[in-house]
Amino acid sequence: MQTTQKNILLVDDSRVVLSMVKKAIFNCSEINSELVTAESYAQTKELISKHKFHVAILDVTLPDAPNGEVIDLLLAQGVPVIVLTGGINQASKSIILEKDIVEYITKSNPQSLNYIVTSVKRVLHNYDSYVLVVDDSKFTRAQTSKNLKKLHVNVIEASSAKEAIDILYNSKYYIPLVITDYEMPEMNGMELTMELRQSYSKDRLSIIALSGSENSKIATEFLRHGANDFIKKGYTDEEFAVRINVNLELVDLFRQGKDTASKDYLTGLYNRRFFFESGVPLLQKVKRKKLPLAVAMLDIDFFKKINDTYGHDVGDIAIKEVAVILHKYLRISDLISRFGGEEFCILMDDMDINDIYDKFEHIRTSFENNIIEIKDLRISYTVSIGIYYGYSSTLEEMVSLSDKALYEAKGSGRNKVVLHTDS
Repeated sequence: MQTTQKNILLVDDSRVVLSMVKKAIFNCSEINSELVTAESYAQTKELISKHKFHVAILDVTLPDAPNGEVIDLLLAQGVPVIVLTGGINQASKSIILEKDIVEYITKSNPQSLNYIVTSVKRVLHNYDSYVLVVDDSKFTRAQTSKNLKKLHVNVIEASSAKEAIDILYNSKYYIPLVITDYEMPEMNGMELTMELRQSYSKDRLSIIALSGSENSKIATEFLRHGANDFIKKGYTDEEFAVRINVNLELVDLFRQGKDTASKDYLTGLYNRRFFFESGVPLLQKVKRKKLPLAVAMLDIDFFKKINDTYGHDVGDIAIKEVAVILHKYLRISDLISRFGGEEFCILMDDMDINDIYDKFEHIRTSFENNIIEIKDLRISYTVSIGIYYGYSSTLEEMVSLSDKALYEAKGSGRNKVVLHTDS
């Protein structure tokens, strides 16, 4: 996911409040944004003429705008607004709650700074989040997409369950949330949910079901078959926003916790343990469908020479470069892991044998032509790749067969792709 610099606007006529909120945001390591402050409506108007803001934290009453005019100013610019208020009374309710704001936070609450930081993180993260909307009705897709875009998430649309599956398996983006309609031809939303759960766990992919049916059992059935949440059509904008944000936050939290235990510290790729934990369910799924699976082992040629010649720091950079090139050529659905040292393993499904070979030949060529520049050094290296493509009974056996193909590539001169199949 490509993350760009975001700008935060903080407006309050109290310098104490400005200082406290600014410190809380700066102390959050997950927020890497420029923060700009203003103390009046006039200053705010001048700032928005010069800068693009991605979220605004606004006081309701300012000396030159006592009735929430600054909120309307930012909303007119399409900026998500978090409102700060001294308290909610009847007068402020009419100013705040009728507007399309992200959140309102009372300054008197001891947890207000934590709430501000959490809300800012969510809004900023939404800009880099992708949500897949699945509905055979063009009108309903457009309505759902419109509501999602108010939350500043990126929306991808699918008109059928089959198209949704193709998008998820082949997208270059990480998609943490699917919103699916229930009633669709060929494969309905519940069947889609069951299909997706064979490859994606609830902590990897959140699924929200939508339905206008009066049958109360549908929600229960959806949840039983793997949906994270259910929203009945006719929902309010506020309910929709809360449900979307909660589901995105939960996937983020699961992902952060799992990343710590499941990823290689140097490359950010998955480790060997996670490869087998996630690969076994995928193998079971393709075996049920009698589809082949590909396991590729990739090894840097003469890696010891790189370490001996340039040192381990340069060796680490060479290893990191493997992750960069693999991410460039492989799909988001492909399971890429570092097995240890200079050895990497990739698990792929839903690809023709010729496409598999061509894909890894492109990867091999990319390494061959790649030059890493480190200060006054220019280094390059090649890789050898062994692939097993077929229907082996266990994932361990498939890894072993791909390792044999790698051994053959190494033994026949290196900088080669060798593919073995059942035939």
